[in-house]
Parts: sequence; structure tokens; C-alpha cells
Amino acid sequence: MQSRRNFLKSLSLFTGTAALGLSSACKTQPAAERKEVGIQLWTVRDELGETILQTLEALAVMGYSSIEAFGYDGRFYGIEAREFSKMCSDLGLKLLSTHTGITDENALEYAEIALDAGLEYLVLPSLMGRPRGTADDFRRAAEEMNRIGETCKKTGIKFGYHNHDFEFTEVDGELPYDILISETDPETVFFQPDFYFFAKEKVDPLPYFKAYPGRFLTWHVKDLANDGSSCVVGNGSVDFAAIMEQKKLAGLEYIFVEQEKYAEGTPLQCAELSLNYIRKNLI
Repeated sequence: MQSRRNFLKSLSLFTGTAALGLSSACKTQPAAERKEVGIQLWTVRDELGETILQTLEALAVMGYSSIEAFGYDGRFYGIEAREFSKMCSDLGLKLLSTHTGITDENALEYAEIALDAGLEYLVLPSLMGRPRGTADDFRRAAEEMNRIGETCKKTGIKFGYHNHDFEFTEVDGELPYDILISETDPETVFFQPDFYFFAKEKVDPLPYFKAYPGRFLTWHVKDLANDGSSCVVGNGSVDFAAIMEQKKLAGLEYIFVEQEKYAEGTPLQCAELSLNYIRKNLI
């Protein structure tokens, strides 16, 4: 395994900026003035699997302030939740949220551990194997989400749902997304819009903001490339400027950058390009 110093030296953007220190965009901005931007760790999933601490260090050096993890099962990547949270905080990263296969059965356990580790949000990243062949399947999923949300609320954790594209394909003449959002309790279930999938399915998120104000607490800022893959934020077709104008109506609290394909560079290089674009143009 390469050393911390060599690893960080290897992280250079196309501009030649070395990740050993702060990027040029970060160097010119006082720490107190840096805008908070988080990242969904799925963006750097391969690097994370090889070098967790060094990958987190690289993200902190870039200037990310918060983390949304994935695969939480009471632990993070085999690490005790409090230990992983401390690993992040020691680098100046706040472990705010995670995607998780939460259910009725494990909701209380997962929420209590997450709260103890300092998290604020638990997010169901899909239906996670729940039936979705009929409209009633989605209604049953909404009912369970209400129960999970109520359990989480009692512990002090906010519970949300993250969309993909299937929620925008009609089932029994109804849009699953409409069923899920209309039949969940706004006091206990928020929604995490993934704007890549909205754009991919040609769905405008702004009418949802107006119809369900305050329901969209955290966002996945993920851009759509011409070939249908995800790309560096700002290089695709999503009109993030228009979306950000409605952040108060939506109820936005945090954004998390996400990218799954990397035509513009390595995952870490793309993560920094997205961060710099967001700081310069969106917040």
C-alpha cells in the first residue's frame, strides 16, 4: 500500500494542481468563507475499498465538508459507527448521512447507532428488493416508510427516500414517485432528489418542490452527460442554477455530490472538479 504522502502527491488534476495541499480554488478562499458541500461516497467507492483513510483525507484536502456514506448496516465498511465518524471528524469531515437498507425490523437499532455516531439522516436508497410491480406495492412501501420514519423521528434521526428512474415509469396508470411522496407523512419522511434521474426521465423537479414544499432536505447533485452517463457537475444538461433558486421552497439543508462514471478523469479528480464548479457557480 502506498504511503499517505505518495498517495496525496498522486492526486493531481488536469490543471496540474496537486492534492497534497489545498487546490488552487481552496487556497484563495479563507476557511471561514468556504461554502459547505458534501459528497456521497459512492462516487469514490473503488478508492474507498482500497484505502479508506487516505481517500477521506483526499476529500478533506479538496475542501469537502461533509460525507454521506452508503451500505450502512449498523457499521460502516466493517468499521464501528462511532469509530468511522471519528475518523471523518478528525479530518474535518462531518458524517451527516448514509444510505442504508433500513426496514421496519432494524429501524430502531440503526437509528440509535446512527444518532450515537453523530449522524442526522438515514436514507433508503431504493426499494431495496421490496415488490414494485403494482401501484399497491408502492403504497405498501409508503406505509412501511411512514413506520420507519416515525421510529427514526423518535430517536432524533431524519429519515428519507432517494429516487432512481423506475419511480417515473407508470405502474397501473400512476407514477410511483407520486404515490410515495403523497402517501408518506411530511413530518417523518423526506425525499432526497437525485437530479440525474429526474433529467434522464425528463421530469422537472420544480413542480414537486411547489406541490410538496419543505420535503426535499438533502439533494444528490449529479449531472447527466450526452451519452446518458453521469458526469462532472456543470458538464452535463441539468440546470442546477434554476434548481438552486428554489432551494428554500424545497427545504434544502445539505447537498451531496455524486458521480458514477468518470470520462473526465479519476473519481477523485472528478470530485474536485464538481466541488469547484459548485462553489464558483451555485452556492
